[in-house]
Amino acid sequence: MIFVSMVILQLWMVFIKPTYFYPYLLLTFLPYQLLPGPLFLLFAMHFLGWEGKIQKRKFWLFVPFWIFMVVYLWMKLDVVINEIPYKVAYHKYFSVFKVEEVITLSYAFILALWCYGIVRSFERQNRDKKYDQVVSHTGWIKRVLGMGLGLCILWLISFLFDAVSIYNWGNYAYLPTWFGFSTLIIYIGYTGFRQTDILKERHALNQFSKSKTFDPEFAPMEKEDPSTLKHFQKIEVLMRVEKKYLNPHLDLPLLAEEISISPNYLSKVINSHAHMHFNDYLNSYRVAHAKEMLETEAFRQYDMLSIALEAGFNSKSAFYAAFKKLTGQTPGSYRSQCEKHHES
Repeated sequence: MIFVSMVILQLWMVFIKPTYFYPYLLLTFLPYQLLPGPLFLLFAMHFLGWEGKIQKRKFWLFVPFWIFMVVYLWMKLDVVINEIPYKVAYHKYFSVFKVEEVITLSYAFILALWCYGIVRSFERQNRDKKYDQVVSHTGWIKRVLGMGLGLCILWLISFLFDAVSIYNWGNYAYLPTWFGFSTLIIYIGYTGFRQTDILKERHALNQFSKSKTFDPEFAPMEKEDPSTLKHFQKIEVLMRVEKKYLNPHLDLPLLAEEISISPNYLSKVINSHAHMHFNDYLNSYRVAHAKEMLETEAFRQYDMLSIALEAGFNSKSAFYAAFKKLTGQTPGSYRSQCEKHHES
């Protein structure tokens, strides 16, 4: 984030042009734009615990930066030693700047797509495993990558527009791109702080939930089917004891595999004994888990997203939809109701 900020600062300095009045500021310009991509890729690898050949050859990710670092230093020496004015220096090395821009843009596309592939591979590999806090946070990485790719496309449009336009737009052609990158910096900063808070809240919620059993309410059966009862009891053990519902990727085939029956038969078992479809049955456990956290006074100020993720939902919207369907009220109104009960 520091290096992205430096890139934005340099871009705005180019536009506002303080270098005309203070030429020595040119000495602070470095190819920082070639650092955020490799650094974010390495961060994603470390965050997701991804192992690959590049982990042992990280240096190669920074080769473009070091190449242009040498070029920049050579240009600075030329300007300082020969006392070349700003305008002359800019026009003299204009082609170098354009080559650097093309390489930076291409490299950013490659690294963003590479990082997205690693995230998707990680999610597929962990699909069958018990719920892990890291999996639920890959969403924000993909959002940042999506914004980054969008800005790269906007940057490419600005570059092509400036190149083919009959008017001399100059730096004005890049204004939307610079505003976009400035917005990205704000978003990354906000997301970083928010993710830290959510992780702290989830740690507390996780400790609270470890020793508890969460039991949803099912309609009683007039007569239970003995042929399917033993399978339903196995399902209940997986839900109540092992808390399989905390896996946000749990689905019908995955649960059926756990107890060695077909998905169709599993669906029949749940319909017979819980009187609901699989998704509602699964969400009933998650909602029961969430209700217990919403009722606890110590978690009154906790973010709804923290509670949703800790209960096994993969998003706040899915949490709200399931909670409303199964309880007839929103999580917020349920929490308010519990608060009034505590105060009375």
